[in-house]
Amino acid sequence: MEITNNQNKAVNDIVEMVVAVIGNGSREIDTTEAISSTARLAGSFLFRSFGFEINDAKPGTVMLSEVANTKGPQLVNITQAVLQNFGIQIDNSKMSSGNQKQAESNFVDIINKVQNPALEIMKKNDLSYEQMAQSGAIATAFIIQQSGNITPEEGFGTAIYHYIEGTKTYPPEFSSASKKTTNTKIAEKANIPRSGSKPWWKFW
Repeated sequence: MEITNNQNKAVNDIVEMVVAVIGNGSREIDTTEAISSTARLAGSFLFRSFGFEINDAKPGTVMLSEVANTKGPQLVNITQAVLQNFGIQIDNSKMSSGNQKQAESNFVDIINKVQNPALEIMKKNDLSYEQMAQSGAIATAFIIQQSGNITPEEGFGTAIYHYIEGTKTYPPEFSSASKKTTNTKIAEKANIPRSGSKPWWKFW
């Protein structure tokens, strides 16, 4: 699997957007919420790539599918590969259900907050839903790497749990404004501060 330059460009925008939106403008954001929100987003965009046409499904409905079982693990593999590139080795002996922390937030509520600016990032970088999902998996790995208050296994387990949730849950509709937007400056849209090469946020 080859990650394109545009996908790499999208990664920073995804991280900053999630921190800005979920952190409500604060410089600090709960680690579990940051990882779970980005993983849910990645899973949800991968779900959209499946092309299901269902008229009566409500947002939040669990939708099991073979394509999710087949394609979903790619997000896990990307995250693990990126962590390895960061010099982080996941100890499989420490991976257990206890490491899969669940977000306290509601899936539909979080996706409603992040999917519209994420769609703008996708369009800005001319990505498909699947490519955007892959960028989200890279962004998730970056957040895990930046989170000093949890073990890599805890962060990775949390990501896996919410990838599965994202790829198997029917998402809410995009806003009509986001559907029409084709060239939005993400930093201006989300009021994201810029501070050179140093992150303006902190995970806790």
